[in-house]
Amino acid sequence: MSLILRTILFAIITVALTSILSAEKPPDIQKHIEPEIAATKVNPHAPIIDGYLNDPVWLNSKMVKARDFIQLEPDEGHYATESTLVAIAYDEDAVYFAFWCYDHEPEKVTGQLVRRDRWSNSDKVTIRLDPFHDHQTGYYFEVSVAGVQRDFRIYNDSWTDDSWDGVWESASKRQPWGYSVEIKIPFYCLRFPKKEEHTWGMNVTRYIPRKDESDWWAFSPSSEGGMASQFGHLTNLIGIVPGSHLEILPYAVTSLETEPKSSGNPDGRDYYNNVGFDLKYGLTTNLTLDMAVNPDFGQVELDDPVLNLSVFETWYNEKRPFFLEGADIFSTNYTLFYSRRIGRQPRGINSNLNSDDIDYFTEYPSATSILGAAKLTGKLESGTAIGLLTAFTDEEIGEYVTADGNAKEDVVEPKANYSVFRLKQDVFKNSHIGVIGTYVGQDTKHPEYVGAFDYRLCTSDAAWHIDGQFVFSRVDGENTGWAWNGDLISKDAGTHWVGSIGGSIKDPNFDISGLGFTPRNDLRHSWAWVQYRTRDQWFIVRNSWHNLNFSADWNYAGLNIQKGGNYNFWIEFDKNWGFGGGIEFDMTEYDDLETRGYGDWQYIDDFTWAWWANLESDQSKMFSIILNPGSGTSRGGTWWAHYTGLEFRPKSNIELEIGTNIRIDRDRLFWVDNLDETNSSNVFARLDRNQITPGFSANMMFHKNLSLQFSGEALIAGLDYKNPQFYRGGRVYEDAEEISEDEYDYNYTAINTTLILRWEYLPGSTLYLVWTRAMDDFDDSINNLDINRDLDRLFSSESQNVFLIKASYWWNI
Repeated sequence: MSLILRTILFAIITVALTSILSAEKPPDIQKHIEPEIAATKVNPHAPIIDGYLNDPVWLNSKMVKARDFIQLEPDEGHYATESTLVAIAYDEDAVYFAFWCYDHEPEKVTGQLVRRDRWSNSDKVTIRLDPFHDHQTGYYFEVSVAGVQRDFRIYNDSWTDDSWDGVWESASKRQPWGYSVEIKIPFYCLRFPKKEEHTWGMNVTRYIPRKDESDWWAFSPSSEGGMASQFGHLTNLIGIVPGSHLEILPYAVTSLETEPKSSGNPDGRDYYNNVGFDLKYGLTTNLTLDMAVNPDFGQVELDDPVLNLSVFETWYNEKRPFFLEGADIFSTNYTLFYSRRIGRQPRGINSNLNSDDIDYFTEYPSATSILGAAKLTGKLESGTAIGLLTAFTDEEIGEYVTADGNAKEDVVEPKANYSVFRLKQDVFKNSHIGVIGTYVGQDTKHPEYVGAFDYRLCTSDAAWHIDGQFVFSRVDGENTGWAWNGDLISKDAGTHWVGSIGGSIKDPNFDISGLGFTPRNDLRHSWAWVQYRTRDQWFIVRNSWHNLNFSADWNYAGLNIQKGGNYNFWIEFDKNWGFGGGIEFDMTEYDDLETRGYGDWQYIDDFTWAWWANLESDQSKMFSIILNPGSGTSRGGTWWAHYTGLEFRPKSNIELEIGTNIRIDRDRLFWVDNLDETNSSNVFARLDRNQITPGFSANMMFHKNLSLQFSGEALIAGLDYKNPQFYRGGRVYEDAEEISEDEYDYNYTAINTTLILRWEYLPGSTLYLVWTRAMDDFDDSINNLDINRDLDRLFSSESQNVFLIKASYWWNI
């Protein structure tokens, strides 16, 4: 317990010293500025988007320009160190922006050439728009000096969804006095109500990487909350009409798949061809229908290999565009819509397959075919957001040969319908309430229903909020489960202090696994978090964050299954270096899942602790490094881990990254088996594990719309389980002499690599040339890690390869 007191005392002393030492003269500006600017109607010709700013509309001396930007970083509230001017114009088709970005040292303006939607340490400008003027939603458009575009959707006032991609135009040009940017945003990219005259929420910003300086037109101190609710105003938009348009994105794909030759695939090859299209249609000015007919929902990039020793399911990020776009509307406290459920690999459910009767599969689908999908999203003038998605998947058949040589087939995944419905109503200035429901219907299985009510209520300045979600599930026709999750009170903004208190409850019958994701049910969880931040520079310290976290969990039987806390900090220095770390403690008593359903397990430790640190060099330099060591005690043993990441940018269009995580476990106690499916036959063993997870990527940009990307993630692990014992309850174990010492040992190696040539040959139209390679090898005859041997296995073992060509064409009507 002394470590807990030392942790808290160290945190208090560190915070106090940093607060005292960081005192400085007050900034130039200390309060929220909500500026206003009028847009100019283009007459008679729209500007040509070439970045030169020599069009008549920009040369009009009477045009009002946004100016007097204020720093948010690094010297919050001070005037910007460089001058920026912004002009806005519009016509019946689009809104146009022109930026004059002056710089006293124009030769130091940097523009890294990266793929679209990827962050880069470049000089750049950003436009944030709230066309609906609801102070909660909007759009984010960013252009760098190198001409690279990024765009996001804004929701819940300050949250962003980077999966959204609009089709808009931009151009950047270096100038003797700095650089200029020109942007055209068509109205069909935006949603706004239909009326004669509009006022939009707006903010424009500029980022200067060599100074790590962020300058804002509508300045809001970081002590105030919110983002969209703090925008300035763009006025004088008269007679504009939101685009009611039709977008069609037909595609064609062909691929060759190779794998090791086997009885099920004698030549080791499979061919795949498909055509289809996505359709986006503006039903009204506020509602958009997305449809996918015979869609290709295969992802281009492979997931990273994972060695999961826990009882919990591994989470994988969504990478398929149809499900990514507009996903924010379905986002709630609980993940009720986990789109990776749709089109996953068949699970063999509802079939008569018996593994003892199968010699080998001659055909087993790697994914479930999606026959079609449709999505309706939008927001009404009343402030009601609507989301509806439905997808139909086909029946999948597995073909196999039995042990006696007979060829058979069986259903490994039945036909299914997945649907989700969402309504979210704006209330007050920047709050909302909502409902969401999901349905999963499969042949030969009872339908699964989930329904929920959620709320987020904020103060008018967005500094405080409460939120929560009540969920009910019924998946078997008999039992109804329920859950709640949320913040009881949260302070989101303040000069120094922020924090929150909250929790969640999930009863034993709660189940959202049909279309949602949750690690477990049967849980009562509580937590508290407080942060102290310093903002004024002292010596070489620019700012810092200090966090204290506490949490505790119990199941419905009253067992404590998690209890602990940590202190962590982060310090930013004025040379763009950063250093952080933390220390944590844990006093958990029981684990009710470790034995995979065969009783509760009492931890062998009364108290465990861990520490970690993180050092990051200036990411704007040609060469940068990240060091992240840590170690601690756990499960009666110890662990040590260290990550080293290196990034090298020899030119503005070339980026090389390599990172390696090393993990070593010693003498940690894990469940490994159950011999006869009774609580008295649980087998535990002490684990020594050596694991290396190297990752790498190389990116070369030939043009902002033409890129070559090579990336990979590998995993090498040797697991040595020692001293197998029967668990007898409490902390009592009995040697399992009949089990061999090496019974559960193994070595695991895996690597997934991807090579992608991506060419956006026209706006919204893309050609992909892809090669993916996946390899994994499980060997239970060895239990150690040998770099030379295992690296040789990674690249010499037989693998699965996919060679793919995919082309799409964006057609806007």
